[in-house]
Amino acid sequence: MLLARMAEAMYWAGRYLERAEGVARIVQVHGDTHVDLPLGEDVGWEPLLAVTEVRAAFDERHRAMGTPRSATPPAPAAPAEAQVIEFVLADRDNPSSILSSIIGARDNLRTARPVVPRQVWELANDLLAVSGAQVVDTRTRDGRVRWLRHVVAECERANGVLWGTMRRDEAMAFVRMGQYLERAQLTCRVLDVRAESAVDGDGGDPYDDVRWAALLRSLAAYQPFRRAMPTRPGGGSTLRFLLQDAAFPRSVSACLGELLALVKTLPRNEPVLAACADAAVVAADAPVPQVTAADLRDVVGGLGAALCAVHDHVDATYFRAPSAEAVALDPGRAARTQPRGSAMETGELGRIGTMAGSKTYRVTHRTTYTYDAPVEQSYNEAHLRPRDTERQRCLTHDIAVDPPPATWSEYDDLFGNRVCAFVVRGGFDSLSVTSTSEVVVSSPPAPPASPPWESVRMLLDIDRQLSARDARRYRASSRLIPMAGALGDYAAPSFSPGRPLVDAVVDLTARIHRDFAYEPGFTSVTTPVLEVLDHRRGVCQDFAHLAVGCLRTVGLAARYVSGYIETVPPPGAPRLVGADASHAWASLYLPGWGWLDVDPTNDQLVSDAYVTVAWGRDYWDVSPLRGSVEGGGASHRLEVAVDVDHVATDQQTLAG
Repeated sequence: MLLARMAEAMYWAGRYLERAEGVARIVQVHGDTHVDLPLGEDVGWEPLLAVTEVRAAFDERHRAMGTPRSATPPAPAAPAEAQVIEFVLADRDNPSSILSSIIGARDNLRTARPVVPRQVWELANDLLAVSGAQVVDTRTRDGRVRWLRHVVAECERANGVLWGTMRRDEAMAFVRMGQYLERAQLTCRVLDVRAESAVDGDGGDPYDDVRWAALLRSLAAYQPFRRAMPTRPGGGSTLRFLLQDAAFPRSVSACLGELLALVKTLPRNEPVLAACADAAVVAADAPVPQVTAADLRDVVGGLGAALCAVHDHVDATYFRAPSAEAVALDPGRAARTQPRGSAMETGELGRIGTMAGSKTYRVTHRTTYTYDAPVEQSYNEAHLRPRDTERQRCLTHDIAVDPPPATWSEYDDLFGNRVCAFVVRGGFDSLSVTSTSEVVVSSPPAPPASPPWESVRMLLDIDRQLSARDARRYRASSRLIPMAGALGDYAAPSFSPGRPLVDAVVDLTARIHRDFAYEPGFTSVTTPVLEVLDHRRGVCQDFAHLAVGCLRTVGLAARYVSGYIETVPPPGAPRLVGADASHAWASLYLPGWGWLDVDPTNDQLVSDAYVTVAWGRDYWDVSPLRGSVEGGGASHRLEVAVDVDHVATDQQTLAG
């Protein structure tokens, strides 16, 4: 459990540390660029006010200092270097100044001292003491450079100690969430202010390269960009790197990917996940090739609003008492500037760690083989233990084998599924395997508004996040699902040009449900999917294979999922097809969001009535029970019985 005020303190400590480091680097690079450019070619000091979003406060401050109240305010003049530097670096009344950010980080770390490594707190305290004492040195350019370098180095040091010594628990999740969100917003603001330098120029200005390099250095991106792209190619390469390169930790997409992974570890995360997914879609769908400066400002404006919505949902979900106002958030408003001691000012004593609305199921899967003659040895492999996922946790699991096995082993396969391998010896004519599990399942979040399916296919090709690299192995053909033109032809009506991906997948699922007849016994688990396509009939395994094959044929990542569905539905709800046996469905990868499960047998998205056991490329990877025997006669009889009983609806803690 983590107190809400502790969670808020860690979140804002992360944001303030990232803000101090980021703004210090931007100011340092801005000053260096003035040295590189000849007199008259520089852009003045006003961009620093725009990046930190304090121009209005700066104008008000200097108007109050230099103009009588009764006088008409003069037209804004270009601000002087000394005034801007003092306001952005050291003004304690400016909540976005570097010194104020250091104070905010120190104050919030002090509140969170019970969950923060002692060394981090000491580093923050020392940083404030040294920076405050030496801030007078910023009045000279040499002193300013030394001061800014010290701030950047000490913030990086504090982040390194956090990463190297802190437990990977909820407190760590919140400090990292604050850092990644602040980093993504800062990248957007820099791109907004430096839009002309970020887009591909026409080569008419001899100082374009100087300004372009300054843009990358201000985001610590120059060397990483040069490594990824040794020359400066066109086609929006700079924007693609800063917005969409998942391997660069300061790109917007990389920040959102890390943010999504952190949010998934927290309870009650559905609204925050949805907001993160919306922002990830905006970043992934940005038209980076041939974009103009005006177009870029529109893009980052929309992305900035989406990031503000993420902050609002984090604040409403974890730091504030639930209210109607917290639910009806306005995603378009600007991010609020929190007081430096916001965590200390909060009186909320809520706790992080419980999830409402989950269901608990008892799953019994009994398989019985009856042989014509005695069996000498039986070699078996079982995928029967339900998986632990973001929305599901297996509380208990047991497998009973009769006759008892002579050998037994367990391991995780290539896809992370739990596998039991056992051998039964002796003359027996019947083998029974009974799996009993208790599983708690929560409702999955609603799928996001998705970009066109072609954009997702393109993003799969270039995304270097670990989750995307793992998903790419589900794009190729497998033993039971070939890459065939007939599957592409069947998928084509759903995947029209420019159609949003989720809409296309839902339409494909509905067409399979409408066009194919559910007919047990017509096929076996090894029936080719093209034969199912020809005869337009089969069972849930066939329809899952068909959906996965269609998705892979158009270039998407899709996997085959085995599991169960609730045997007796809630009052008034229809009984789902396939409730008396193991079930199967398809799962599609959405970059920046996760896996979307769809059930073509029942024409619906997977809900909390489904229990996931295993996933792989096709049925062959995840068959519930398979093996071979020595003896047993010419044939055998197989009986399978599955019961999924809803035993409780309670507040469960999926994290344990």
